[in-house]
Amino acid sequence: MQTSASNERTAMADGSWMLWSMGGLAGTWTAVVLISVLAPDMVSGSEQEHLPVAAFTAPLWGLVATGGFLWAMGKLRGSGSRRPIWIGLAVATLTVWLVAAILSIALPVVETGSDPTRLPIAAMVSPVAAAVLTVLAGLIAGVFSRPPQAG
Repeated sequence: MQTSASNERTAMADGSWMLWSMGGLAGTWTAVVLISVLAPDMVSGSEQEHLPVAAFTAPLWGLVATGGFLWAMGKLRGSGSRRPIWIGLAVATLTVWLVAAILSIALPVVETGSDPTRLPIAAMVSPVAAAVLTVLAGLIAGVFSRPPQAG
């Protein structure tokens, strides 16, 4: 009887882990798509040529964040006692990428020079910061998941 209850708890823990893993990935890539499509372009040159710099760089940083997130979630799998940690990691990842998307889309661009070159600084920096913070959150979750070692 205990083995079936243990198997049921493990199945529930795996279901929760998969749900939160997919939620974190979906949130990350939704933010990457929004940043790529809606962030302002860099405009430069005398002909005011548009370059969608966020569309070029955000997917790269989304891949970095995905790798860090999946690595950390993989380390947390297997024990229902780690559920608060993987939920916290997923919520932190969702929050970081939501803020990155809002900042990338909403913050103004910087104009420089006589040809007015417009630089979307937030669209260039926010995905990098979000990827770094996602990997950092994964490392912290890994530290929290380890039991303390005696002496």
